[in-house]
Parts: sequence; structure tokens; C-alpha cells
Amino acid sequence: MIGMDLPPDTVLVFDRDEGLIVFESFEHATNYLEAIDVSEGEYTAAYSLDGRVLVLTAPEPLRGPAVLTGTEGFDLTDLEQRVARYWQLHQVGRTPCTPVQTARFLIERDSQSPRGWLKRLTDRVAPRAR
Repeated sequence: MIGMDLPPDTVLVFDRDEGLIVFESFEHATNYLEAIDVSEGEYTAAYSLDGRVLVLTAPEPLRGPAVLTGTEGFDLTDLEQRVARYWQLHQVGRTPCTPVQTARFLIERDSQSPRGWLKRLTDRVAPRAR
């Protein structure tokens, strides 16, 4: 997956705990993010891979969807700083990566089958007879 091409509308969303969620598209982001969380300030920043500043809003926080809008602004420096901080706080002991590498890493990690994880765990606890 290291050589995986990321979709052009990949979205990086940072939360107030300096965590990071990566979505493969605006649609994935708005389907996942809850309007109430957006209106309460849970998410502090959103960017495209090239540093375009994205804005999250919740026109109807209790009933409606979250809305993600691209702006004309770019802030690649802030994106890089936020990604570096994410690695410091949430990937302790690992070498920080660029925003693109981080997006690939998180998409790959999040796409792994939980069933595979569970199987590995149960195999450790009760190895099968061979």
C-alpha cells in the first residue's frame, strides 16, 4: 500500500485532542462526521492533501449533516505542523511522516479487517493444533 495513489479529494481532519482522521473523499468525511460534534468544536481543522484549507460546518447541528467546503486558502505549513504533532502524541516512538505518507498509513491501518485482528489474537491465546 506504500505506493498507493490517494484519491485527489482525500481529507485530513484534526480533532481537539490533536488526533487525525483521514477520509478518502469529502463524501466519506461528511457521512462519518456528526453535525453535533462539528457544531461543538470537536474538529479543529480540515485540509486537503495539498494544504487547501477546508471548512466544516453544521447548518442544522441536531438534525442535519456536516458540510465540508473547500476554500481558496492554502496553509501547507500548518498542515505539516499538525501532522508532526499528531505523530508526537499518537504514534509515539515512530518517525513522523509527511501528510501524504500519514494519509496512506492511516487509510491502510483503518482498512485492515477487524476479523483478521481477532483471528491473530485468538490464535495467540489458543493456537490451533498442527
